[in-house]
Amino acid sequence: MLVKPFLTTILLSSIILVAFSGCDTRFKPETVLSGYVTDLNRSQSLSIPSPAIVMPMSLPALRDRQKVLSTFDIGLLDFLSLQYCDVGMVAGKKNSILGKVMPDSQRFLYELDIIRAIESCDITDVNLAKELGRMAQQKRLELPVAFGNALFNGAEGKAFFSLSNGFLPLDYSSADQQALLGALHRLVDIGKGLSDLPKVDTAVFEGDLKILMGSEYAGRLLYTLAQITRYLTTVSNEVGGLGSASCGPSMTYIKHQFEVHYVNIIQPYMGRINHSAYQVLPLLNQLAELSAPLSSEMSVFLNQFSLTKSGSEWLRYQQSSQSHAKNWSRLFDLCAISLKG
Repeated sequence: MLVKPFLTTILLSSIILVAFSGCDTRFKPETVLSGYVTDLNRSQSLSIPSPAIVMPMSLPALRDRQKVLSTFDIGLLDFLSLQYCDVGMVAGKKNSILGKVMPDSQRFLYELDIIRAIESCDITDVNLAKELGRMAQQKRLELPVAFGNALFNGAEGKAFFSLSNGFLPLDYSSADQQALLGALHRLVDIGKGLSDLPKVDTAVFEGDLKILMGSEYAGRLLYTLAQITRYLTTVSNEVGGLGSASCGPSMTYIKHQFEVHYVNIIQPYMGRINHSAYQVLPLLNQLAELSAPLSSEMSVFLNQFSLTKSGSEWLRYQQSSQSHAKNWSRLFDLCAISLKG
């Protein structure tokens, strides 16, 4: 078997990665993926370049994802005339000093309350009734936007979609995401029922946003998909270029490294990611649809999670995985090598 020495740059990169990952398990999968390339490169048959750094699109700035809602403005006399029903009380909360800086999650709940209050108030002034009716209709149309603002604009959404939290853990299991799934299902139910002005429990709603925040799931999934894709694509491109001349003693070593790194570690890790993502992504995509219309920047960002849209990070990951498997299968067939099991 012919084995060539480590390339200096690959060795140095590996040392840095191991040192970094050793004290931060969030990036341990990077060490595993890097080790796959490094050990394959010990063979004279392969010269896999270091995968180019690739980062998916990050969450747009607040100004590029927050959409403006209409304001509820009525004159003082009209306001006083509405004190006998809930409209005056609800509007008063929004116009208070605290209300003027209410977070988007509370603004969404306020929008539900003010619509409900207007539509349940028996207003005798014809002109005022007409104006408030128009306002309530406008706010009904804006409810999906208010819902989207609540989901994506707060600290909870920022943490949920952050790319700075690294990979999903190597031992990640869908059993770890039951609280997240419960929160997503409840949020989807709210989004589906917006036309009925659902009674939303404030504590539960805020708690579900906190669950999203604590999970850091969307950003970690997106980061994980992008990094696995870049490694598998780089390996696949090199393996796909090998012909029958590479068959021989060195293939025993190559097969062993494929099994040790990919079959035993990376492939099962990807299987756990797939099982997890197929539970979460349909719900996340539903929330995006229920929050339409989104800003153009937010739409592009969320399209990365699409299971069906061309160019999504998910589809790129799937295509890379399939190409990687296909090229390895072709090489092993060409060299008449069978895998264990």
